[in-house]
Amino acid sequence: MATTWLIIGLLLICYLFWLQRKQDERAILLARHLCKKHQLQYLDCGRLQHKLERRQGRLRWLTHYSVDFSSDGESRYQGTLSLSGLQYTAFDLPAYRLPDNFPSP
Repeated sequence: MATTWLIIGLLLICYLFWLQRKQDERAILLARHLCKKHQLQYLDCGRLQHKLERRQGRLRWLTHYSVDFSSDGESRYQGTLSLSGLQYTAFDLPAYRLPDNFPSP
């Protein structure tokens, strides 16, 4: 009986690891897409923390990622990407310098 619980526990750990890797891959794809959309150069994306937060009146397990980007090829800035499962919930960018050749409206 103890061997069965050990195998079940090991399978659960493997499954949770696989889900986390899938979420990390999704975060990198989203970060690249969002940087391209905002005309920024994507540099790096890494997991910051897991948090239980209340969003839209519901308690959700969120994962926050640090997204490093550059707007001019010289400076490095750090934004935050939040995911709930594989769902995108927020992308927060700090104020950043626009390049000199940025097209004006």
